[in-house]
Amino acid sequence: MNEVLKIGGNQLDDPAFVAGMAAAVRGMVANGSVPVIVHGGGKAIGRLQAAFGIPTVKIGGLRVTDDETMNLVAMALCGAANLSLVAALTNAGIEAEGFNGADRGLMRSVKLTHPDGDLGRVGRVTAVRADVLRGVLAAGVVPVIAPVALAEDGGFHNINADQAAGAVAAAIGAGRVTFLTDVPGVLVDGVPVPRLRQAEAEALIANGTARDGMAVKLGAALDALSGGVATALITNLEGLDAHVGTELVK
Repeated sequence: MNEVLKIGGNQLDDPAFVAGMAAAVRGMVANGSVPVIVHGGGKAIGRLQAAFGIPTVKIGGLRVTDDETMNLVAMALCGAANLSLVAALTNAGIEAEGFNGADRGLMRSVKLTHPDGDLGRVGRVTAVRADVLRGVLAAGVVPVIAPVALAEDGGFHNINADQAAGAVAAAIGAGRVTFLTDVPGVLVDGVPVPRLRQAEAEALIANGTARDGMAVKLGAALDALSGGVATALITNLEGLDAHVGTELVK
């Protein structure tokens, strides 16, 4: 079964991380497991917002996205971030191809509502064309997906990359979805937790131990498990190589 690998936008600015990630993906492909990659681009979006004088506002770890910010999100994610990641993989000898939600209608979405405020053009994935991804994977090509989806009103939605990765994993029936971050797993009192069951992860979100970005990751992992994905892993690059981190299971 294939694996979905989510790469955070913060890590894309680190050349050492990108090189190590490309080496890890090359090893996966050599072992017959061609992954789907979903990437973020938060830092790149933030830089564009600063350049255009648009403040960054987040609610529950999600970027509030007005119409102007949506244009910058598309520019950062579908442009620089996707292009540079595909180039890094290609230069590492990996067959890779860039995608976003508009390509062949790969991802469609509806507006995401949040109890703490209006997120603007932030969406929730409602459909993924698994047939498109399976065709690419069957050819031995790594799909690299920028999380911009086709909205129900004909425009675009900014999709949190963690949530997009979970939706893609469920759609293609992936055996595992891995969330690569800058910490070795879910931390409780500063110590990584090696394994979490669904109820335990929900409790960490509810009691505030997991907040903001980590809460979003856990929520995306739980959604993937509910969608039929066997396991989810939250880890850093070192943990990916060593097959350790925080494993989530039902």
